[in-house]
Amino acid sequence: AAALIGALGDAELPGTAGDDFPLSARLTVTAIAGGEGYSTVPDLCTLNVDIRLTPALDGQASENLLRGCATAVDAAWPGTRPTRVEIITRWPPYRLGDDSALRAALLDAADAAGLPTTAKIAGPSNIGNYLAGLGIEATAGFGVDHVGLHGTDERIRVASIPAIQAAYHHALLTLLTPR
Repeated sequence: AAALIGALGDAELPGTAGDDFPLSARLTVTAIAGGEGYSTVPDLCTLNVDIRLTPALDGQASENLLRGCATAVDAAWPGTRPTRVEIITRWPPYRLGDDSALRAALLDAADAAGLPTTAKIAGPSNIGNYLAGLGIEATAGFGVDHVGLHGTDERIRVASIPAIQAAYHHALLTLLTPR
């Protein structure tokens, strides 16, 4: 498992797919489970691997990369059982189109609320990727002012809530109004 983690860490991932999708793919080992104590050789070790897909690294290419690393490590360890690769889920890379009504409504509403907002790709992966795989337009949107994002001291600036709420309210009214 340690050799496989090393191989995955050394794997070359493609860069961006250009201006339309400026984020690069990412590979992260997100969990390791195996063994029960310092004097017991584990008979199984399980790794969870998250590969963030982009147009430059699609689902098949990422699976090939993962299986290739596992095959190379297995060849170096012929006395152990071969690595089993199981794909649990696959979310496509996703970018909300420039012509999207959802995108336009949110950007116009932010502008009307006086919020400086620039469209960008969140991620390279978020729940929008899952929804896109189901054919549902989605966005990560925009939110309140914050400090310490994703840290132990993460917090928001409460005073920024009304403008954000007003912008989303305006966007919903725009999207729900028949044309």
